[in-house]
Amino acid sequence: MEKVGYLGPEGTFTHEAALMYVKGKRMDLVEYQTIPDLIYGVDKGQIDHAVVPMENSMEGTVNITVDMIIHEVSVYITGELILPIHHCLLVKPGVRLDELKVVLSHPQALAQCRKFLHEKLHGVELRTTSSTAAAAREVAKGEREWGAIGSKHAASVFGLDIIEENIQDHNGNCTRFVVLSRQRSQSTGYDKTTIVFSVDHKPGSLYCALRLFAERGINLTKIESRPMKTNLGEYLFLVDFEGHVQDAVVQEALDELAGQSKYFAVLGSYPRFI
Repeated sequence: MEKVGYLGPEGTFTHEAALMYVKGKRMDLVEYQTIPDLIYGVDKGQIDHAVVPMENSMEGTVNITVDMIIHEVSVYITGELILPIHHCLLVKPGVRLDELKVVLSHPQALAQCRKFLHEKLHGVELRTTSSTAAAAREVAKGEREWGAIGSKHAASVFGLDIIEENIQDHNGNCTRFVVLSRQRSQSTGYDKTTIVFSVDHKPGSLYCALRLFAERGINLTKIESRPMKTNLGEYLFLVDFEGHVQDAVVQEALDELAGQSKYFAVLGSYPRFI
């Protein structure tokens, strides 16, 4: 039976995404404590797939995920899932809001609930944890005056009460997760591709690269720069676009782009999330 890794403990948003991915499939879930360990796990063959956070609509790219895929491992993106993020304030049963002295959560969750924390819990100590579920677990085992920012799923896993719901600053908050595997995925007819490349440091280089897609009617859905980890001011460009590397028009564009790039790699073609 295939194994699917996720960032634990149970109750994380990554755990929820992993449950979405394995629904209806004969797969076992395997818990990892850090994103690097999770990604190395699939790279080394400990697991067949890994579900990892790639970007959040409020906080942007999860840098450790992107940089490891580019620089450190030989895996491919083979799927994506988009999960709405609804943060809740979790406490031991019976605890009131005015009793809280400490709030624990993952740094991104704390950042995504900045307004609520300022308005309702101003002056309360904020402590960071490795995940929202880890925060919920610590509150379940910890002091009465501790609270955690986490999901309804985490509340049910650790037996906590929800005293405030949807405390995130923006209701459109969602996280995009990707599935990593050692094998490429086949075309489905409704796909997305992620590539990374660099260009010469001269006027018009990036324009010339992106023009290859525009001329062929290929729709770009995301573009961002990441440090090459060589010299200051040298960057790679990470691009998502609609289509699969097996599509003739996509292959034509990528062949030309590879020919004019100092560095080029396809990180994966995979079914778009519906």
